[in-house]
Amino acid sequence: MSLDRPAFIAGLVAVLAAPSAKPAPSPSPAPSDDGPKICTHNSALPYDRPIGLKMRVLDGPQFSLVEHRGHPVLLVMFATWCAPCNEEMPHIVNIAQSYEAAGLYTVAVNFREKDNPVRDFRKKFGITFPIAMDEDGAFTDVLQGGNGSIGIPSLLLIDKAGYLSCYTAGGLDEATLRDAIAKLL
Repeated sequence: MSLDRPAFIAGLVAVLAAPSAKPAPSPSPAPSDDGPKICTHNSALPYDRPIGLKMRVLDGPQFSLVEHRGHPVLLVMFATWCAPCNEEMPHIVNIAQSYEAAGLYTVAVNFREKDNPVRDFRKKFGITFPIAMDEDGAFTDVLQGGNGSIGIPSLLLIDKAGYLSCYTAGGLDEATLRDAIAKLL
């Protein structure tokens, strides 16, 4: 079952607007000397409340971010035609496999593509984690806040409580991404 765009946006806005008992985290973590800083502040993103996401998954059950509260989640925004996405995906696959036992749940979010090219991409890279299908770009549009500030590839690290912990745009090398995930775990 998939939601139409207005229902999806209404549901996401409702979850984002819901009050929370958790105090707002700092939107831009202070730089540290124990590794590279990859997280950037993006004013279009909701750092002060849990992120809600429910989306159709390629060849699988529907994905709901709320169901994974209690575990950190890595959301990877990509498109099959994106060269940096293709360069980064082998690192994402390695990281997903490495940190799965530690509780990291990885989900790729495809940006506006049909199923068959995404199936080919999944096979090419040996992707075993779910690929959510942002068929009309609604998720990306909501995150952009209308200002076009989310590109691909982008990574969102969601903490165990469902709050955005880290946002980064552009492809990353594996060591840098491992450092960020280790801090989240």
